[in-house]
Amino acid sequence: MRPFSAKIISSGVPVLRDAFPRSVTFDAQFDRMLQCSRYAARCIAAEPGLRDSLVSLGMQPFSRAAMEQHAGVAPEDADELGRELRRLRRLVMLHTIFRDLNGLATLDEVVTTITTLAEVSVTAALRSHHAAMCARHGAVPPLGVVGMGKLGGRELNVSSDIDLIFIYADDGETPGDADGRQRISHHEFQARLGKRLIATLDEVTADGQVFRVDMRLRPFGDSGPLVASLDSLEHYFITSARPWERYAWLKARVMGDTNSGPLDDLVRPFVYRKYHDYGMIQDLRDLHANIRAEAQRRNRMDDIKVGAGGIREVEFIAQLQQLIRGGREQRLQTRSTREALRREAELGLIAPGTIAKLQAAYEFLRRLEHRLQYLDDAQTQALPQSDVDRVVIAQAMEFPDWDALLVALNLHRSFVNDTFDALFTARAGDTRPEPAGNLWQDSVDGPEELAERLQADGFNTEAAKHLVERLAQWRQSARFRFLTEKARAKLERLIPLTLDAARAEGNSLETALRLLEILEAIDRRDAYLSLLIENPGVLSRAARLAARSAWAAGLLRRHPILLDDLVKNRGADARADWARERQWLQGELTEAGDDVERHYEVLRHFKQVHTLRLNIADVDGTLDVMTLADELSALADLLLDMALSLSWRGMGKADRLETPPGFAVIGYGKLGSKELGYASDLDLVFLIDEQNAPDTQTCHRLAQRLNQLLTANTTAGALYDTDLRLRPDGAAGMMVTTLDGFRDYQLGRAWTWEHQALTRARFCAGDQRMAQRFEAIRGAILGQRRDAEKLTTEVLAMRDKMRSEHSGKPGSDGRMDLKHARGGIVDLEFIVQYVVLRYAHRHASLTRNAGNFTLLALAGELGLIDTALARRAGEAYIAFRARQHLARNNNEARTLIPETELSEERAAVKALWNAVFVPAA
Repeated sequence: MRPFSAKIISSGVPVLRDAFPRSVTFDAQFDRMLQCSRYAARCIAAEPGLRDSLVSLGMQPFSRAAMEQHAGVAPEDADELGRELRRLRRLVMLHTIFRDLNGLATLDEVVTTITTLAEVSVTAALRSHHAAMCARHGAVPPLGVVGMGKLGGRELNVSSDIDLIFIYADDGETPGDADGRQRISHHEFQARLGKRLIATLDEVTADGQVFRVDMRLRPFGDSGPLVASLDSLEHYFITSARPWERYAWLKARVMGDTNSGPLDDLVRPFVYRKYHDYGMIQDLRDLHANIRAEAQRRNRMDDIKVGAGGIREVEFIAQLQQLIRGGREQRLQTRSTREALRREAELGLIAPGTIAKLQAAYEFLRRLEHRLQYLDDAQTQALPQSDVDRVVIAQAMEFPDWDALLVALNLHRSFVNDTFDALFTARAGDTRPEPAGNLWQDSVDGPEELAERLQADGFNTEAAKHLVERLAQWRQSARFRFLTEKARAKLERLIPLTLDAARAEGNSLETALRLLEILEAIDRRDAYLSLLIENPGVLSRAARLAARSAWAAGLLRRHPILLDDLVKNRGADARADWARERQWLQGELTEAGDDVERHYEVLRHFKQVHTLRLNIADVDGTLDVMTLADELSALADLLLDMALSLSWRGMGKADRLETPPGFAVIGYGKLGSKELGYASDLDLVFLIDEQNAPDTQTCHRLAQRLNQLLTANTTAGALYDTDLRLRPDGAAGMMVTTLDGFRDYQLGRAWTWEHQALTRARFCAGDQRMAQRFEAIRGAILGQRRDAEKLTTEVLAMRDKMRSEHSGKPGSDGRMDLKHARGGIVDLEFIVQYVVLRYAHRHASLTRNAGNFTLLALAGELGLIDTALARRAGEAYIAFRARQHLARNNNEARTLIPETELSEERAAVKALWNAVFVPAA
């Protein structure tokens, strides 16, 4: 028999051609099946008529409907059902072997077909025995049959056993009746039903066996009851379940007609934690070590399932990310290994190239597994030892000989094993010092000796003394005394590493204290301690942030879940794809349904993650001031739009996330000019189009609901602080204003300072049809011809009023507020606003919402101000903004600077001020 050819892909791993050549006749295909499967040959020899069945069935996948038709015997005839299910299995197996070996079936078809066979068999047996039991004892809800492992994941192999768990809803008794039907407990009823179902599937008869049934995954294993009520299962999860059982229950799936909702509600929080569970790495590591040890004991290291680089390691790689992040990243909640890998690539959790190779390896291993099982229908993943079997398997895998197959297999297994080790192997290269114990426990070493050791490590005398006092205070606190031994052990590993990380950032006492505050915030949260131990780079990145940004350190302390974002190290990828981020956020909010608390959590976490990402890029110097402000403003726009849609749906006005018609959110101030900082509040005005919007009262309630969603102080903090006083008539005015009312107010009653504010206004969220109408109104108002003298007087009067409230002069410490100082930020903003209001009637381009820097340059190009002065003032503005960000990184509410700092930049703004206002005055 001539083996099929193979081709080589760029990785050097042989892969199979897509399908068996179409020119090959059925006889050749049939002969190939017999040559590659002794099981198939025995079946045909015992029942030659099966060949004709393959002729009619072979060109199409075996459908569920066809299986159900074969299994559709009278429910009361259990013996006949058993015989029919065994005949069905034999036919499905032959059909699958025929199609797979001849390149007519994909891996997905093979595993789906065998899974469907198991589901149909279980369901048919359950219905038959349940009907018989109810006839004897009275009607009782059917037993819930939970498929575990590959059955749950719809990825059964062709000779697999099936892992089952039996559950039932409520305790009680069967009805019985006057006709003598016996009353028994629900538990006994379901246990008898379960035993009958197992016998129908598992017993070996003259017709063979349907499926081997394994019940060892049930609560308490072989020593536990055969069936469990939902209440007892919940109690088991809370009190007795072991960590590895989360791994097993990840794939749990209710089969048949039973409602899966109640079980899913129990299993989901057991498997998927609300936080990122890095403690699962060690649990899976221990489980894998036990599997590997058992494989060694049984001499199965060459087994392609449990051996190094085998199927189980691919599954562990996929499920690690699910167990760590699945509680928060709901897209990872899938039972399929292949689907999990695909989604992890989409989410960027594992490099796409790595995922592609893992997928290729998994498919290769599963196809090889099936061919090993096709030989004799044996549940084996062991490579053959005989030369005859090796030749057959090589041909079945379309390789010229066994050695060629082994080369391809070893390439795949080597890659899987290397990837597995990179994720799971304990950090062998982490040689940083282990603590001697005196950081936490009384010992012969006193505080003086510890201080000396810290000084030897590079901390100065004062810093070493302060750190010793801080550690002693923590150790003696009531909080520390109530920590578990497990948490203490992890802290004993982390404290020296934390001080090492601070030392790497210049031995800064502030850095060390900020890091210790983060550790103290997570000392009762094992998952985060495990994260830092399992990912040493996270601690290094946290130290880098803490050394440069007290604000970022505080953010990590208040919201430790953000530590996970440091794993990804996305600082270099500073600019976001906001269209993709919108799609992701919308998906998360849609999945949350009507859970308002979840909405709050999703929105706030989204903001925190992206703000931290931008801060990382900021302190690393990979993001300029203007881009940073643009990104923070784009983030605010997206969150405003999503919050508005949520508010609209929450009022019962929409079944899904959609924008309310005729409603617009207008941003003023830093939001309006796209110059947001890390902690900027949002100046908002709400406008409606009476022709398209709902009634005014509904819009008023919508605005209130939106503002509440933005400002509500939850455990994750407020999304944004808002200021609504810039609306027409200020705090005394209506919360929402019609477009016509807004235009009339601006034309008839608005003060000059309100027109100044309008220069920095823009449409941010809502009905996009409103954007153009608002800009038309804004352009018309800003483009009015104004009396130059009156405009100058009113602008200067407003600036004088602000100076009376904030003098901007140096205080007793010699420092001044950069925002209000002469030649500072407000002066520059007033210059730009004045130029726009004075000249926009001649130059419509000045009404563009382009920010101060761009508008200064434009005014220079138009000859309205000196070009050199405009350039110098623009550069000064960039410097001011950078200094503001630095102050915010150090948690400074105001940007206070000495007179000597930024003096040249302030002089440039003063010169421009004089050039613009002094001649006009």
